[in-house]
Amino acid sequence: MAIKVGKLWVTYDDASDVLYLSVGKPEPAVTHEDVEGVLIRKDPQTGKTVGVTILSYGRHFRHLPDLSWLGTRDLPADVIHYLQDRPLL
Repeated sequence: MAIKVGKLWVTYDDASDVLYLSVGKPEPAVTHEDVEGVLIRKDPQTGKTVGVTILSYGRHFRHLPDLSWLGTRDLPADVIHYLQDRPLL
């Protein structure tokens, strides 16, 4: 089930340990694989980041010692702040 956190829609699949973040309502997107299990979803028409998928969120991503590299990606500030908070889901 998705929950709204500010401008983000957040869904966590516990069985797969995958976190889905959408900026606004989820929409079709092209996915680009980044580092540390981060998949960046972009609008195919505008190139704007519309969401992020994090693989192995609980087992890996939440335990990374440094997430400052997120600021070097083309990610909305709301996404960066949410991920840097590393919420327990």
